[in-house]
Amino acid sequence: MIWAFLLSLAFYPGIFGFLAWLSLVRPMLIIAKLKGRSAFNAAYFFSLFFNLFSLYWVAMVTPPGMIAAIMIVAFYYTAIFMIFHRLYHIRPFLAFVAMPFLWVGMEYFRTLTEFAFPWSDLGYTQSHFLYILQIVSVFSVHGLSFLIVTVNVLLCQLLRGSVSPERKITSSFVSLAIIGGLVAYGWIVMPPYPVPGTVNVALLQGSVPLEVKWAKGNAEHSYHLYDSLVQAVDDSTIDLYIWPETSAPAYLSHDSFARKRVGDIVRASSAPHLIGALSATRVGGKHRYHNSCYQFDLSGQIVHRHDKLKLVPFSEHVPYQDYLPFLEKGALRKYLTFIDNWGVRWWSDFYPGDSATLFELDSLLYGALICFECTFPEFVRQSILDGADFMVGITNDTWFGRSVGIHQHSSIFITRAVENRCWMARTANSGLTYIVDRYGRIRDQLEPYEVATLVGRIGVLDGFSTYTRIGDIVGKFSFLLTSIIGCIFIILCLVKKLLVRIRWL
Repeated sequence: MIWAFLLSLAFYPGIFGFLAWLSLVRPMLIIAKLKGRSAFNAAYFFSLFFNLFSLYWVAMVTPPGMIAAIMIVAFYYTAIFMIFHRLYHIRPFLAFVAMPFLWVGMEYFRTLTEFAFPWSDLGYTQSHFLYILQIVSVFSVHGLSFLIVTVNVLLCQLLRGSVSPERKITSSFVSLAIIGGLVAYGWIVMPPYPVPGTVNVALLQGSVPLEVKWAKGNAEHSYHLYDSLVQAVDDSTIDLYIWPETSAPAYLSHDSFARKRVGDIVRASSAPHLIGALSATRVGGKHRYHNSCYQFDLSGQIVHRHDKLKLVPFSEHVPYQDYLPFLEKGALRKYLTFIDNWGVRWWSDFYPGDSATLFELDSLLYGALICFECTFPEFVRQSILDGADFMVGITNDTWFGRSVGIHQHSSIFITRAVENRCWMARTANSGLTYIVDRYGRIRDQLEPYEVATLVGRIGVLDGFSTYTRIGDIVGKFSFLLTSIIGCIFIILCLVKKLLVRIRWL
């Protein structure tokens, strides 16, 4: 449990990220020496408590979703530890060589399917150390995770009695060389003098409490607040106003009054607005609800809309809800009356959108990331390849209060900017609102829960990073290798059971 806590602590803000480089050492050695069921129990115990310590704040959004998340995600880590355990008992050298690939293969797998929850990748722990973080522009966050696990593996050798002193010394020097090389690379590529941005943006942080925003008949409170934030901007050169996720508490796709009210606010300003709100479509006689953002032009009309594609499993939606209708909120309410009686926050029934949208701003294009979408490296990369000159992130981190969740979310956002060498602007209802440059440096920011407008400049893309050009090679190769090893063990297990049955016959 201690090592699970230390690994989770690496995801907390500040200097704690250094713990990621050594927190897997003892767990690997302990699990490697156990047998059978004991090894599985130890692996799951470690994984469960790591998720609990690092993802406890999900309960602030939905307690059932938190329980489902930590229990399901724990099996991902457990599977990797068990493959490592099996390899160790075949040959320890194979296990330690394979471990970085196994871990990163698991991280990449978590970006796939509707169960995807790629939140706790080890590479995100280094967002405080910008020199070290720069390597993600070459190998992605998964490449940095690979190096972190590699150092953990090398440090394991220092505690193994069967390893010769020479190998221990070599492992120590290689570990130091990896970390030193990362720092040196970051120092070389980061320019000492930041270049200013060229696009003027205004980020509106309303800090509207959830119980106020969604109270029946209280939408005017939000409209009045954001209207005042817009009017407070005494700058006619603003190119884009950005509102947070669901800042307009209405279905702008269908609510004509709300659409007109927001349109009036936009017309009174001197620039387009990107506004977070809800939307709905009708497919096959059934309504589908979306978490969306809209761009309003100077005339106050909607010109573009993006429906959130990546939804949080067991929080915003039920994975594969068309095939699991009994898990929808409406269906569960019929049988679990305590959801309404006790006011339990259950998961929502949102549907993912069909495709990503690029918004036009004069001669520029930009992509929008709604909250959880920033956790998918390939999703952001594709927006850059499609022509985005910069990226905008809107979120409503009010759900997380002042917990570590808001900082973990911010670390992920900053990593995306460095990966693609792309400027990004982040607007939170409350949480962390800022502008970050292509090297992960925060240029301007607001304090959490401050009610204010941040006026600043964001730069445009001046070329693709290595990662943007070649993609997540480390993640994909590791996933392929992990899949092959996993399939081999599954086949061997099935053959063994078949031979046992044949002998009985």
